[in-house]
Amino acid sequence: MDKKFEKTLISIILTIAILISIMPATIFAADSFSTASTLTLNEALSDTLENKSDVNYYKFTTSANDSFYKIELRNTEATDTISLILYSGDDATTDIYELTANVAGVDSDTRKLEQNRTYYIAVKNPYVYVGNPIGNYKLSVTEIKDDIADNFKNSQSLTLNKKVAYNLEADGDADYFKFTTTANNSYYKMELANSEVTDTVGAVLYSEDDSTTRMLDLTADKSSLDSKIIKLEKKHTYYLLVEKAYSYNSPIGMYKLSITEIKDDAPDSFNSSIKLSLNKKGTYKLNVDNDVDYFKFKTSKKGSYTITLANKSGNDSINAIIYSDDDATQNIATIKANKALKNSTTLKLKGSYTYYIAVAESYSYDSVTGSYSLTIKKK
Repeated sequence: MDKKFEKTLISIILTIAILISIMPATIFAADSFSTASTLTLNEALSDTLENKSDVNYYKFTTSANDSFYKIELRNTEATDTISLILYSGDDATTDIYELTANVAGVDSDTRKLEQNRTYYIAVKNPYVYVGNPIGNYKLSVTEIKDDIADNFKNSQSLTLNKKVAYNLEADGDADYFKFTTTANNSYYKMELANSEVTDTVGAVLYSEDDSTTRMLDLTADKSSLDSKIIKLEKKHTYYLLVEKAYSYNSPIGMYKLSITEIKDDAPDSFNSSIKLSLNKKGTYKLNVDNDVDYFKFKTSKKGSYTITLANKSGNDSINAIIYSDDDATQNIATIKANKALKNSTTLKLKGSYTYYIAVAESYSYDSVTGSYSLTIKKK
């Protein structure tokens, strides 16, 4: 071999060796699905795109938890826009979504991913023919554990009469709950408090584990609460869903939820009317707005009877309607008692006959709660 040529060849080899030794390690980043680098969850990774055609591949495996995963791409030093594509498998046809980070920009996405599954990521130039992103970027995959299941089947049981804090972990999070009513004739107050959620949050009550059985809605704006009271069936399991109130908002953060039982002291139908004794005062209560209490009494002899209604602590006027039968069309008299007052009426009634009384707020636009008494005397 010519000595001059040999000397030149040795010089070239040494130069190449020196260049390789000083080049950053990222030039050897995985360039295919099969050689994808493994990402550690909840840790940021710094890497580099060496030229406009460079593509870096990564993979990560989700945990056994019911979790959201936030994938974030930070364009820390790249000279042009870079993109990230998430794949559900080691196949370019299984793409799920794409993130795009402009120069000195950030893009991210948070959503639920399948448990115990390996996903793949490719970071590259989104514009092969015009873009020229060269430089550093940061990539992270953060697991966000979901505190409450997002389906009817795995609904979280609620304890009555107890307020508990929960979280919407990410945009699109839906929390499912269930509770069982008692054997009492009761109302139930449902309260949703938007303690720290970033936007309006809503709650929906269902009579079954089926989204077609919707009964009522609650809506709580930021730093506010909403509540409603409803009478529910005895010993029945109901379901409650908490999620974003509107499709266009993105509530994330803590809220508080409570289901409070309010026992009704008197039935709200003719069929279950409470029996009143003659010449004896009975004290009862309108427990909630729109509460109606039903009673019945039997006359001893034909003659005049005085019925007295005393509005003891009600916050507005109340009525007592007397019926000649267990039928709302058979009313024969009405007694109205204003706040902190009493009123009476005297009726000529049949002997040994059963009459009915319903006590309720005087006007539908009122919101009357409080104690009252009823007295029936034979003159």
